[in-house]
Amino acid sequence: MATRKLLLCLAVCLSLLSCHNGRAPEVAYSDSLPPITDGYVGLQDGHFVLDGEYWYPLMLNYKAEFQEADGRVEVVPAYYYSGRSIREHFDTIASWGFNAVRVCLDDKERTAGDNAARFDATRRMVQQADSAGLKVMLLIVPPFDSCWQAYTQGLLRHLADLTALWAYDFINEPLYFDPEPSRDKMDAVRLVAEWRHWVRQYAPHQLFTVATSEPIEVFEWDPSMLPTDFVEMHTYHPLRVYSEMWWYSRYCGKPWMVGETGLPADGDSVPWDWQWLFLYRTFERAKYLGAIGYGWWEFQDCPSGVNFEAKYTGLRDSTGKSKPAARVFTDGLFCFSCYYTDEELRPVNYYNMLAYSNIRLTGRVVDAASGKPVEGAVVRGWNKAWSVGMNTYTDSEGRFTLYSNDYNVHFEVSAPGMSRKKFDRRKIKYSNPQGIDTENLPDRDREYHQIDYKPYLNTSNPDIPFNMDFDSAHFFRYTLEGELGTVRLRRLK
Repeated sequence: MATRKLLLCLAVCLSLLSCHNGRAPEVAYSDSLPPITDGYVGLQDGHFVLDGEYWYPLMLNYKAEFQEADGRVEVVPAYYYSGRSIREHFDTIASWGFNAVRVCLDDKERTAGDNAARFDATRRMVQQADSAGLKVMLLIVPPFDSCWQAYTQGLLRHLADLTALWAYDFINEPLYFDPEPSRDKMDAVRLVAEWRHWVRQYAPHQLFTVATSEPIEVFEWDPSMLPTDFVEMHTYHPLRVYSEMWWYSRYCGKPWMVGETGLPADGDSVPWDWQWLFLYRTFERAKYLGAIGYGWWEFQDCPSGVNFEAKYTGLRDSTGKSKPAARVFTDGLFCFSCYYTDEELRPVNYYNMLAYSNIRLTGRVVDAASGKPVEGAVVRGWNKAWSVGMNTYTDSEGRFTLYSNDYNVHFEVSAPGMSRKKFDRRKIKYSNPQGIDTENLPDRDREYHQIDYKPYLNTSNPDIPFNMDFDSAHFFRYTLEGELGTVRLRRLK
């Protein structure tokens, strides 16, 4: 088994030697950043820096909660983690080659209690991470109401002197967890600007972010507009990861990192080797796309997870045994002396991530004021029942092609820094050159969680059983074709 893994690693490393020259992507960065201060992580020239050198966070997500025993409050591991010592867990994480943890303390039910005691417990947790050689990004309960606003401001004050606390994350994936079901973009900007003001006022040396998920965050929590110090994006599923990272690398408008990704592996239906290679490949691609950090979800498997992905993405199994993927960074087989062109970095399934093949809708997005094409706009369609949604993006000419297996009726379109359009289109005319039965299209109900990525893997090289270089022939097939027309967006101030 060890020999096979070594050969597998060497094969992947050797594959990097066939890269071609190309330019590295550029990112914009904000000028209103914390001052560069000895001991603290800062941002300079679009990179994290620490004590005069670039610092690249290799971050593992770690779930924790508060617990009171014998009159003392402590931060303790998630209930399903084997072993109850956070310090031992942090030592293990550091031994795997990680230099940072994102500690998730954002569960309202498990965060209630005496504020001062919780502040002290959080301080001790950060100090334990520091002694293990790890920097901490702290995910907190989003401070939407007055109770949590007071808590957050007190926490910022109490922990401001901790150099190991490098960043605050104020909300996890607002696309899914924002209590406001349809938030206006400018309201999100106002809210985030207020949060950043607190960080600057009460924790002037620490960085600030929010964790965004899919590119459709642009409809409400537009990453290009949010006044965060950097973008921390989350992406899952092999068919989606490269495409979503590519979009963020080009259109988020500021330094960005992968905060969460992962491939579930149980050693049976998904082999351990595949998880190892997924971590390797996505880290490699993130670096080539210009990501300034990389994070994995999560420390240990959750046996009570709601689905396969939630149960098996850990780097330890449910018994606490390390999986092979935990050793990716200590195996030391990375090679970044090569360069890719933009065309090579953009995945073949960028415009049709999930290989839908029944219908394609074409259209164009333009600036309402100038009539110029809008590149990087996100186009979202839903079927009549709102049960299946699909995304695509506009190209440099503002044109898009939205593939689907079911008829789209509901639409939403937006772009970084621009307005949002929502509309229904129930009477679209479709060409049907093959004369198929248009009422019985195959796989009409197939959506994200039902799509198996395995048929799309390139398995031509037996030494690399998990290769995310997908065959383009899978992603440009369609039977019916329709036209959605031109969508006009206005630029927001």
